Amino acid sequence: MNRIWLRKTIWSYLPIFCIIFSLLFFVFFQTLVEQNNRNTRDSSKVFVNQLLQSVDVSLRSLDNMLIRDMVSSKLMNDFFLEQGKDNVFLNYQVVNRMMQMKLEMPIIDSYYLVRYKDGNVFSGIMTKLAAFPDIAFIESQQNDKGSYASSWSSFRSFREFPNKQPKQVVSLVHKISISSGMDGMIVVNISLSSIRNMMNEMYDPDRAFVQLYDRGGQPLFTSDNDSGSRKVLASQTSEYTGWTADSGVTNGMAVAVISSLSSIWLMLGLLVFLAGGVSIIYITRKNYKPIADLVFRIQDQFGPGRPALGRLAVDEFTFIETAIDNFAEQTKLFQKKAQETAARRQKAMFMELLLSEGGQTEAAETSALPPHDRLQAFVIEIDNPEQVFSQYKNRDQSLFKFVISSAAHEMYTSRHPIHVWLEWTSPMQLTGILFLGGKEAESAEDKVEYPASFANGIVSPDAHMIAVATDDDAVEETAERITSWVREHLAFSVTIGLGETAYAESGARNSNRQAMEALTFKATLGHNRVIRYRETRQVTVKETNKHLQAIQRLIEQLRLREADWRDRFDDFFSGMRSCGLPKGEIVGLCRYFVAHMDMQLSQASKEYYDVWMNEASATLLPIIEEFDTLGELQHLFAVTLEKYEQRMEQLSNTRQHHQLLQAIREYIGEHYANPELSLEYLGDRFGISAKYISQLFKEEFGENFLDYLSQLRIKEAKKRLLEQPDSIQEVGERVGYVNAATFRRVFRKMEGVSPVDYRKRNAM
Repeated sequence: MNRIWLRKTIWSYLPIFCIIFSLLFFVFFQTLVEQNNRNTRDSSKVFVNQLLQSVDVSLRSLDNMLIRDMVSSKLMNDFFLEQGKDNVFLNYQVVNRMMQMKLEMPIIDSYYLVRYKDGNVFSGIMTKLAAFPDIAFIESQQNDKGSYASSWSSFRSFREFPNKQPKQVVSLVHKISISSGMDGMIVVNISLSSIRNMMNEMYDPDRAFVQLYDRGGQPLFTSDNDSGSRKVLASQTSEYTGWTADSGVTNGMAVAVISSLSSIWLMLGLLVFLAGGVSIIYITRKNYKPIADLVFRIQDQFGPGRPALGRLAVDEFTFIETAIDNFAEQTKLFQKKAQETAARRQKAMFMELLLSEGGQTEAAETSALPPHDRLQAFVIEIDNPEQVFSQYKNRDQSLFKFVISSAAHEMYTSRHPIHVWLEWTSPMQLTGILFLGGKEAESAEDKVEYPASFANGIVSPDAHMIAVATDDDAVEETAERITSWVREHLAFSVTIGLGETAYAESGARNSNRQAMEALTFKATLGHNRVIRYRETRQVTVKETNKHLQAIQRLIEQLRLREADWRDRFDDFFSGMRSCGLPKGEIVGLCRYFVAHMDMQLSQASKEYYDVWMNEASATLLPIIEEFDTLGELQHLFAVTLEKYEQRMEQLSNTRQHHQLLQAIREYIGEHYANPELSLEYLGDRFGISAKYISQLFKEEFGENFLDYLSQLRIKEAKKRLLEQPDSIQEVGERVGYVNAATFRRVFRKMEGVSPVDYRKRNAM
């Protein structure tokens, strides 16, 4: 095959290569020159900015020092309020203060203070305003009705004394207003030579130049050099002083010559570019003619009405590319719509399975479910959402949720052939439905190897039950792996509730309810684990009366401020933990505790009641509503009650009769069996009236004397009824009731049953 076309194409594009190479060389050189010029301008801008900042910092420092040390000081107030007399000591202090400023700021050349009240000017010596050499400047500032803020003058001549030569200075003026109106002003002069010296230290005059102009355009530097050899590259105005600084290179002629040479190179580059463009167009059109003929022949095959190629605005390559892009875009759009439709349909079926009554679905929809013969629901709940998960931003929370759902889906579908549907049914709960069995179960059944006794008919194999057990183990094992994975890789943990297996779609709703109910036991069983519904059904039967009695004992000891209330507190929470109560019942018992403490302490003094309501009850109620585990609730309860105990101890120690009432209560505890024990008896015993004892007792302990005495006696009577074979009357006498009828009446009132029935029930 003769490759004439290939050689022709190569030799055709070789000149173009040379032209393009030359063009790139010209462009490179031009870019290098322009970059050098740009860098020079940028450097000049940076230098001017730094120079102005340096000048501004020096002047601003002087301004701030003047305001701090002079304007705002009592010394200045005294000076400007002085009138009609020459206070030598005051003037000495002013001179001393200004000399300190000159030592701190060497750029200060001179100063003077103008006092309008008596028309005096003080510059180290007191001079009348009319005789002061700088009176013209003072009058111009006095006629200026601007603000009282500090201001900088233009460059000017200043003669401090008539016999001295004038100096070029710039003045900082601060007007003083102590009473109404303007009382005077302070003028600080800066020598322009000091500013020149400061600026000359910042650059090399042989390479660059700097010129500073005031607001009126007066230059700081006067130079004899030819201005034509200087080229300004950067100019900037200070927002503080209003001065303008120009900067550039000294040898501006050399820069101009280089710029002119670069322009010549640019013109040569443009000519080469045009020549190369013409060559490319000519050669391309010549070499493209066979391809164009081929395209026209292909175009004729489209037939009338089809998109035309070649001579139309759209070239053939763009047409082909557009057609391919449109086809790919339509395909992606179709796939996206199909996925969205499938996702919406799956979500609708998911919610229908969980929420519809009976879980019945249409036959067409049922056929869309994955193959299965059993369903099982589970719920993944994020632990401690308020303390941990909610601290993240919404975007991070969404990312974590995606990670959890992806991990759960991957673990169920990769290791075990189980179909799973997942949806976030609440902000902190991911609900899933597992489709168990189906084709996978059948294949598992086919692979089961049975003993020979099965073939002889002695035992009937049940491969279905084996497959069910295998699936259940896989579900629970994967749930354990999910909790472990989340705890290991994320900054929080999850707890999973597993419902029971359902053998029809109608059971999905009930399985989900069981999974949700299992999660309510998280409070007692703990975080970061799998809670199976069948485990919660094996929990010990709840003993409500036992918990209520524990609460009553705890309330009584807290109300009486007994030291061993912590033991009753631990017994209360240990009882709830041992019974495995769900969160709802734990909340109810804790609310009962708070409500009864409110009621009991409402009978005590107002000070005790306010301490409980404001520092304990108000803290405990939010804790009850927001806790996550029983251990967390117990810790927060204990902290709150200990603070309450300390506060009550501090308050009771300040009460007048606290020690007396404690002694009375101890006496009652030791002599409760005395039949003659009464308020009158205690009054005689402790030298205080019976009525006053009753009042103080109720305020201190929130309970009247008779109820407290009855509780002690009945508590001992219950113990004797169960442990001693004494008769009812003997038991009553031993606890302080001489009359058996009174004993039975009080016992029934306190316990709800007679002493005889109480002994029988507990003996059984």
